[in-house]
Amino acid sequence: MIPSFPKGPRVLDVGCGPGKQTVELLRSGAGIVVALDFLPEMIERVNAEAESEGVSDRLETVVQDMKEMTFPESSFDVIWSEGAIYNLGFEAGLRKFKELIRPGGYVVVSDAVWLKPHPPAEVVEFWREYPEIDTVAAKLETIKRNGYTVLGHFVFPASAWTDQYYDPMEERIAEKVKDWRGIPEAEAVLSEARNEISVFRHHSDYFSYAFFVMGS
Repeated sequence: MIPSFPKGPRVLDVGCGPGKQTVELLRSGAGIVVALDFLPEMIERVNAEAESEGVSDRLETVVQDMKEMTFPESSFDVIWSEGAIYNLGFEAGLRKFKELIRPGGYVVVSDAVWLKPHPPAEVVEFWREYPEIDTVAAKLETIKRNGYTVLGHFVFPASAWTDQYYDPMEERIAEKVKDWRGIPEAEAVLSEARNEISVFRHHSDYFSYAFFVMGS
């Protein structure tokens, strides 16, 4: 979707998590990838992943809350935030990224979207803590309103949630049931995870994540 990817770009991966996409960015031709996450454990995993794939020489890591990013203005050619911009808020995140991206650069984010109107009450309750979930059309308008050019977008298929996320999660739940029995805090975690899986299994036609690719 990016018409002229800059040669050896400097990329910021905001909310990098364990680093799978960070390594893919390094493989794709990025010059330097700066991976940012507020959890030191995630940064350790990013470093290990990059080391094992032989791309650690082009990786920089930062332990920092994305709400407190201190990079100079126009520091990056590409900003990537996969499943993490919600921590800033969609519009607030786009505004912050606008400060950090160089003119002519690119911003790529994924965020939660409604797929059709009038979701059931349990779906509304599930998403209550993220009031910025909205339709794809509304997200596109927000992108344009903040001075970006929309280059493309797509919605994740249901398999993206099940194959790589909920199926493995169910396996982990089964592993932990006995170990965590009788520990109220741990059992609450398992209960919450089961509920999340159930909401998706029954109502995945109402919501998903969408990727948005935009030019600055």
